[in-house]
Amino acid sequence: MIGTLLAAVIQLSGVTGESLRARSYFDVNNVTVGDPLVLTVDFIGEADFKSLHPPALSRYVNGEDWKVDDLSAKTETYRDARRLVYRVRPMREGVLYFPALEFGYASADGVSRAVKSNVIPVHSKKGAQVEVAELGSEVAMPQPDALLLDSGVELGDDESFAWRKACAAPKADAFVQFDFPAARFNEARCAILEGNWARALKIYHSLEWRVGQTPALERGIVAALALKYGNPSAELPVWRKVGRPLLKYGWKGRLACVLGILAALYLIFRLSGKLLRLAACLLVFVPLQSSAQSLFDPIEEFEREIDSFFGGRFRNPRSAARDRAFHNEIASQVKAGLSVDRKDVQVGDSFEYVIELEVPKRIAVGNIEIMPLVREGMRQTGRIGNFADRESDNPSNTVKRFSIPVRYDVPFEGGMAFSLTVPYAVERRIVQAGYIRRSVERRSMSVNTPVIPVKVRPLPEKGKPADFSGIIAERVELEERTDLRKVETNDVVQVTYALRVDGRLPRDFMIPETAFELERHTDPRTGATGVAWRRYFVADGAAATPEVSVNYYDVADKAYKTVKAGKTQLEYVPAK
Repeated sequence: MIGTLLAAVIQLSGVTGESLRARSYFDVNNVTVGDPLVLTVDFIGEADFKSLHPPALSRYVNGEDWKVDDLSAKTETYRDARRLVYRVRPMREGVLYFPALEFGYASADGVSRAVKSNVIPVHSKKGAQVEVAELGSEVAMPQPDALLLDSGVELGDDESFAWRKACAAPKADAFVQFDFPAARFNEARCAILEGNWARALKIYHSLEWRVGQTPALERGIVAALALKYGNPSAELPVWRKVGRPLLKYGWKGRLACVLGILAALYLIFRLSGKLLRLAACLLVFVPLQSSAQSLFDPIEEFEREIDSFFGGRFRNPRSAARDRAFHNEIASQVKAGLSVDRKDVQVGDSFEYVIELEVPKRIAVGNIEIMPLVREGMRQTGRIGNFADRESDNPSNTVKRFSIPVRYDVPFEGGMAFSLTVPYAVERRIVQAGYIRRSVERRSMSVNTPVIPVKVRPLPEKGKPADFSGIIAERVELEERTDLRKVETNDVVQVTYALRVDGRLPRDFMIPETAFELERHTDPRTGATGVAWRRYFVADGAAATPEVSVNYYDVADKAYKTVKAGKTQLEYVPAK
């Protein structure tokens, strides 16, 4: 019987994100009744998990099949995932299915979102007699302090009678009529016992401003947090522990502390100012040594050295203006052109963008960085090629030519352009005080090519599979691995499919019947993408694991092809 999920979403309190993915799995899938299993639930994606607390799962699974020890839950960080870990035990024999659990969280703008994990099959075999009903252990939840019978304030006859009546039948609403601290503590205690942690926390936060963060209030907050998260190991927030020296005071004490700190800072700044003025008086003049025979203006030379040391932040305005004019003149002579070597292309076809960069001969150009301004579906298929320079119509310039081999893995129609970052060096002659100073300056400029129209036709419809995967590649490899070859009937076999694509692999592609994605990586040398998926196969008598196939478009042969894996032979052995 497949364990069912109750009609509810498990809320991940405090988690905010956009598009999470979830996967769940046990450490083993073939056990005897009552054996402890480790359930792992991973959440993958960009999200804020700092406030994540393990939710209670036992109410969301079939208690006749599973015993979830909510008190064993803990959180871990693993690579790119935030992980919840629980101890779980199967409660009866047979093939049991741990259900797919749906978790709710919020986006950054407050919109409710949900993510669902996968089903996990487990073969629970008959073993030694165990008392499965008694499996697991219970840990007592933290409790607030006992009811306060002494009001701590002077009460009139009517108020005293009402107080004794409220204490005799304590309920949160019974203490609302009183406003002194003891009544607020009793109201919060009753709210926790009634399961209303939000009301208790609100009362404790209000009390804190009046009486400060006392040990009794800390214990109450811990009890409310334990109830909120269903976690007996809940602790006081770190900021409350660190801030105890200040939080122990009420609002009057905190205000006095803040004013005292501000007064101390003011005195420190005043004293620092006096010390700085004293130091300035002692260092009135720092001599600038220069040679009497120097042909440079000492002031300009000093400014140049300061400018060189600080990267131009203290440059003389006149020198800066001259520099800008000089390099703007060079930049005005730099032009870029763009063309393609083929006009008629379709998805998967290779062609080249050709860039022509016209630069003045008087500058030495370094390694140019070329970036596409439109990346939609484009894939660079090789290194950028350098053609021989050619002469420009302007005899003072030269033209550098580059080829960029590309292909498109999706249809595209629109404008295309490239951005070029051009580092260069130029020798400059500057006349100062009748002396010609030569220097080599190294700068960088940016230039964009003009936008040209590009059209890439879709893949041909002839021979295209109805369930085409969207993979467009030069080479695709698919491999199957299993954790078991010798099995008992109904054993769960963990199957891993490893797919390697030298080309485009759609991000949302999954091999059919797989439970979740195990890992994904990109080969830094070749750029090929490798993905592994997990599948659970119940050995119900079949002689081999199922065969799976993945279709793709081969850009080299310009044809649709299929790779297959599976059919791993299984050997059945008698049950132990």
